[in-house]
Amino acid sequence: MIGLIQNIAKESNSDTVPRHQFIRRAHISERKIAKIFGSYNGLVEAAGLVSTIFPSLDQPFFTDEQLLAEIVRVIRIPDSKLTRIYFEQNGAMSPSVCERRFGGWINALRNAQSLLDPEGDKQLIEKMAEYTSTSNPTLKKANVVIDNSNHLKEADEQEQKEELLGHKIIENDSVNIYGDFINFRGLQHAPVNEQGVVFLFGMICRELGYVVESVKTGFPDCEAKRMIRGKSGKWQRVRIEFEFWSRSFKAHGHDPDLCDLIVCWEHNWPDCPLEIMELRNILSTLPNRV
Repeated sequence: MIGLIQNIAKESNSDTVPRHQFIRRAHISERKIAKIFGSYNGLVEAAGLVSTIFPSLDQPFFTDEQLLAEIVRVIRIPDSKLTRIYFEQNGAMSPSVCERRFGGWINALRNAQSLLDPEGDKQLIEKMAEYTSTSNPTLKKANVVIDNSNHLKEADEQEQKEELLGHKIIENDSVNIYGDFINFRGLQHAPVNEQGVVFLFGMICRELGYVVESVKTGFPDCEAKRMIRGKSGKWQRVRIEFEFWSRSFKAHGHDPDLCDLIVCWEHNWPDCPLEIMELRNILSTLPNRV
């Protein structure tokens, strides 16, 4: 195994070898690797190569300075918006990471203001001050809507249509944000976060040929088994990560070698190396009553 992984690294002129690349080329199971080396990283270290370290609670992937710098980079884009969704679509990091670190998206924006140039970013500073003000009458909720073709539209488009209404988001911990009406069985609104994706998957997983073994807070979120097509009575283990947007998997710094399937509400990661289950499109294939 050590010789194989060293040869692969030499051929690719790299000091790292992704887990999926080694397993695909060496045809050696993860169980056998773990039995001998304890883990895949144990094999990597035994071969004198560099192991990939992913974020944990005691070792964050990004520093506060890196998160704030990325927020500033995005909001400096010409004609940028200060919304969470705009950052999700244009940033290299997840807005969820920023929210957890700074206590909400508005607080993240407020912290990022300290990195702006008082002269060069004068208009942007004024725009941010107005946006982050709790009395701002144009501050909207981050939401998703579904059109008649069952496709998502950007929440910003809906916000523009509703601008004349003058509603503001209620800035307190008890605020409830809802997706558009889908009236699917016991779920009236579309998911707006990862928890909604988890709930919806739980509603329909058996119909899709999955049985859940465990759901946990660590990565990956879920371990399940699924029926193998064409092989009656045969099941395969699958490791699942839940995300609202598939692209958040990358933004969260997750290791694709430790996951088999991303279950999301919207798939927006074109070059994703993993299998994707996009729930918003699957719903149209299922009966509304069971």
